[in-house]
Amino acid sequence: MSKEVERRIARELARAEAAGSCLCPTSRADRAALERRLGHVRDNPERRIISPMPGLYVRWAHWRLLKQPARCLHLMRGLAALHPDWVFCGPSAAMVHGLSVSWSELRRVHVICGPRDGRRLSGRIVRHQIEGEEPQVVAGLRVTSALRAAFDCMSVMDFPDALAIADSVLRLSGMRNTTLMSLMRRDFRGRRGIARVLATCCWADPRPENGGESVARAIMIERGVALPALQVELVDPLDERRRFRVDFSWLGKDGRPSIGELDGLIKYTGELFSDAMTLDDVLRGERRREARVTAYDARVARFSLDEVRNDESFWKIIELYRIPYGPAPEKVHGIPVFRAHIEGWRPGLGEDDFVTPEGMHVRCRVVAA
Repeated sequence: MSKEVERRIARELARAEAAGSCLCPTSRADRAALERRLGHVRDNPERRIISPMPGLYVRWAHWRLLKQPARCLHLMRGLAALHPDWVFCGPSAAMVHGLSVSWSELRRVHVICGPRDGRRLSGRIVRHQIEGEEPQVVAGLRVTSALRAAFDCMSVMDFPDALAIADSVLRLSGMRNTTLMSLMRRDFRGRRGIARVLATCCWADPRPENGGESVARAIMIERGVALPALQVELVDPLDERRRFRVDFSWLGKDGRPSIGELDGLIKYTGELFSDAMTLDDVLRGERRREARVTAYDARVARFSLDEVRNDESFWKIIELYRIPYGPAPEKVHGIPVFRAHIEGWRPGLGEDDFVTPEGMHVRCRVVAA
């Protein structure tokens, strides 16, 4: 590669990186030059170039510092340059709209395109056929609406990931879950998966601060743990002018409160702490807050999302910290039956009859608290 071509390639890579995109070369000569440089590290490893998707290029030194959401955005912007008519949908669009999407859902890019478009990219592209969807431009990308993206995700995801989407819709929009249900019924009545979506919306709550908290709450619901109070605000016992919040709280059968704190580093889109904060800052703040909580004579359980997902460690935590629970609820369309917001519902009633929002008559043991 001549020095002139190398300088031009370096400028183009830097320009793409500054724009948050992979480089989509505009000439065959540049593409050939980039292909020759792939994986070349003998002279300077920092200059190594990789191709995360055919036709797209980025410096490894830049790519390795990106988290999964940023990598997905780089790919999407590069693909938008390759295919200006493509519209991004599903988890890809949900991420662009700021909804809480698991990082595992962002390893592939979801697009609305023809069945033959991007065939050589099939390993990383998920194609969808969606008719009559008017795209929106968000962050410079053509995407489906936030409501459509939420529906597409919730209709196929399992309950924990679907609830993370629903919670984030409420958190970002300020609407109530009943309003979200009405919008879903209006726009997607009769569509495959609508029953799952509506059942998930019944549990939606805007108070969780991130997708990890929503997933943890969904797993608790599935396993019969009593519904926790969310983001309860407490007065700092050392400074009454200050307030802090705890993720989950329950009142145990012995009258002593139990508090659950989810470890902050959760792999879901959405900011968990500011970019200016270091890991040490986050851990220091969590330790300080936990020390203040003990002044309320509360049991404080710290757990990770992996521990919540693991059945054995989950129940050890529940028993050790005396978090109230009862029989696991029944499921309809793979979603726990809605019972927490029914007027007159009280914990500890034993057998109880009620009707789900979809009109299905259910007899289920309610969770004792």
